[in-house]
Amino acid sequence: MRYIIGLSKSLISVGRSSLMVFLTLVISCSSKNCMRKHDKGKVPLPLNTQTLLTSKASLGKSGPIPAAYKLKKRDREAFYLSDNPNPYPNKIKKLKGIAKVEETKQAIVLLHGLHRLSYDFATMEASLKQAFPHATILASTSLNKDSNKKGVLNSFDSPTTSRCITDQAKSVYEEIKAKLPGKHIVIVGHSQGGLRGFALVKEYAYDLKKEGIHINHLITIGTPWKGAPVMDHMKDINQFQKEFKKIEPTLDRVEKNYGKAVIKYFFKFMPKLAEKWPTLYSVAVTYFIDKICPGAAALDPESDFIGCYVPSGLKEIGLPITAIAGVLTSFSDLFDSFPSIDAKELHKLNATYARLISGNERCEHDMLLPVDTQHAEGWTTKPNFKRIKVYGACHGNKVGVTVKKGISELNNRNVIQKVVESIEGTFYESKEELFIEKEEASSP
Repeated sequence: MRYIIGLSKSLISVGRSSLMVFLTLVISCSSKNCMRKHDKGKVPLPLNTQTLLTSKASLGKSGPIPAAYKLKKRDREAFYLSDNPNPYPNKIKKLKGIAKVEETKQAIVLLHGLHRLSYDFATMEASLKQAFPHATILASTSLNKDSNKKGVLNSFDSPTTSRCITDQAKSVYEEIKAKLPGKHIVIVGHSQGGLRGFALVKEYAYDLKKEGIHINHLITIGTPWKGAPVMDHMKDINQFQKEFKKIEPTLDRVEKNYGKAVIKYFFKFMPKLAEKWPTLYSVAVTYFIDKICPGAAALDPESDFIGCYVPSGLKEIGLPITAIAGVLTSFSDLFDSFPSIDAKELHKLNATYARLISGNERCEHDMLLPVDTQHAEGWTTKPNFKRIKVYGACHGNKVGVTVKKGISELNNRNVIQKVVESIEGTFYESKEELFIEKEEASSP
């Protein structure tokens, strides 16, 4: 009897507890959020308040449904009412690129720098082919140097050295006219190639348009819009050497004889003469550059090309221009393996070097050109001239000696990405549209 009474009390206790749990559930489940969870016969409502509409009742009651969402009623309700912002991941698409220029008419022209080759663009060209599979990509070869020729004479004889920039532009014009009939073109120029592209636009854009060829955009990378301040060293080599001797021992600790390699980087024309007879070098090289190398002479900040032609052209041209500047200011970022150098000594090396190539030890630069010249700072405020900086990119694949892979401007991943984005904005209009595809008939 005692056990029966105990069992009865336990059952009564369990019953009371069950009743309390049931009442609690009834009260708590009166909210819409919980009702959604227990309504097995309906599609659950969204928990994310930012997902379009928040309830089935609001469909069609808070104003007209946007055209992008005019779907079949069943699908539309399921889309609006689901907990998952994307209940049909294979059905809802975001459409971004609407071609402003017919894809078969798209073309990209690549212009290399002073005393260089079209091959410089090999890495970028591969990326552009992947990003724009329908576009024609032309790495201009009409001004390639002769890679079989070596030594000083080849430097003077290179087409980008021996011909003025406007004459170089004429060669590119002829090349485009012959190879890209009926195309819409984006020009990408590196270093001096950017100025060549600028001269092409200024001198020949109208003639190309008459031929049915349209230049839509000019993109420059590491281009000396205001000239290359480093060329001032040719006018006062004694002063240059005085400054350079302060950092030469540090450079030689980075790599044996690295100081001489950097001297050669600055003075491509007879560096030994510059070292032994600086005054004679200044006179001789200045004469040769002015008379024999107009393509190089044009990069002098005091040249007529830089001082007059470029700024006046920037005022005249209405074409969109994007100037990409590389920024890399420390020798410690140039090499995979860098020796242990005192922080103070490294700062002195970097500051002195910046002063040598720009006159300002605090300037941002790409190991050859200051950012202010790469961006034509102070020369134009027109909204069609866009400026972009890419940190961790240096001018070329050498700063005296070969630098680590992937930091030269034409091989740098971030530079290439900025070029791709700029071209996309030229050839495509960004539009977003959401829709649900029709369900495919299920197989029996």
